[in-house]
Amino acid sequence: MKGKIVLHLDMNSYFASVEQQANPFLRGKPVAICAYLSPRGAIIASSTEAKAKGIKVGVGVQEAKRLAPDVVFVENEPAKYRCVTARIFKIMSEYSDCLEPYSIDEAFLELTGWAKNIKEAEKIGLELKERIKNEVGEWLKCSIGISYTKFLAKFAGDIAPKNGMVSITSENLESYLNRELTDAWGIGRAMSVRLRLLGIQTLLELKQVDPIFIKRQLGSYGYYLWANVNGQEITKLENGIKIPKSIGHSYCLAKRTTEKDYLRTVLAKLCEKSGRRLRNLELEAKNATLYLQYMSGAHLTKTIAAGESFFTTHEFLAPLYDFLTDAQLLGPVRMMAMTLTKLSPVSDQLGLFSNRNKIKNLSRAMDLVNNRYGEYTVTSGLLFNSEKIARDRVGFRKTVSFEQ
Repeated sequence: MKGKIVLHLDMNSYFASVEQQANPFLRGKPVAICAYLSPRGAIIASSTEAKAKGIKVGVGVQEAKRLAPDVVFVENEPAKYRCVTARIFKIMSEYSDCLEPYSIDEAFLELTGWAKNIKEAEKIGLELKERIKNEVGEWLKCSIGISYTKFLAKFAGDIAPKNGMVSITSENLESYLNRELTDAWGIGRAMSVRLRLLGIQTLLELKQVDPIFIKRQLGSYGYYLWANVNGQEITKLENGIKIPKSIGHSYCLAKRTTEKDYLRTVLAKLCEKSGRRLRNLELEAKNATLYLQYMSGAHLTKTIAAGESFFTTHEFLAPLYDFLTDAQLLGPVRMMAMTLTKLSPVSDQLGLFSNRNKIKNLSRAMDLVNNRYGEYTVTSGLLFNSEKIARDRVGFRKTVSFEQ
């Protein structure tokens, strides 16, 4: 057994479990979480009871009703999930000085030096489960994986039974690898097809293949996969929130339309959410891109470049707002996205003829007020009514901030 120890925690049926914890009348019932309650909506998360009846992510509302007439639909409340996540991560941070949030319902914990061996790590895992149950919610369950690399810890967590725990050591590694290729983190359908064409059918066969052969056939990524299943550390934990390469938000419109007032309100909401994340990370951006997708599948894209850099929401919202106002739309819009790129740490360099630092500080002050007292406490007039038109959402694969 290697000296390094990593723990991976994955909350089970997270959004639905949080709703069942908050509302005891939902417990034991098939619960389906929707982005918005609409006959055309789709399920973004489901409870254990709903999954047992075939109601999974992506299933439409009408199909869910057919599969389980007694299903209870609940519109998602991202603020509620983020709050619960912060409490869970706070507990985890008490066991190590290196916690890496992976998504809103997953995190890695570096236990090297905090646990002497795998048995002590397992005790910490059990204690985490118990504390989450007692301090956050009795209806919240999690799966835990423990191993000597980040990849194997997540693999162990992914294959662990619901509310269970799996520990992978160098001695028992191969006993867990006689599984589908797609059971491993980083191997999707396309890569699994390429591996099968090379005669590799399982993760165990991938482990046993000649590394020189796999690298020649699939390049460095092929070697990366081989190294991962052989227990070689490739990706180390990153303490705290990662600095992203881009910041953005997308929104599938409940109302497919060419109505400019509606679309501009959605744009304002997306820009404000992106701007808040940008400032929270103390970053600034050089480029901002607006993306519209029509019902036909065609799309419209516009990228604007900053004179200095973007930091306040208004600096990139205003030009994108003007572009959308003047744009000739080809049909009803079904999805809108905006992205900030070319990110760098914020600079507070004073300009000779500019009051930009005062504007930056004003934006920071508004963020503090909204963080403390709730969204839209202090906001631009462009965001008026946007909380009703573009409801807040959260994705599983998005890192969330938390306080230690």
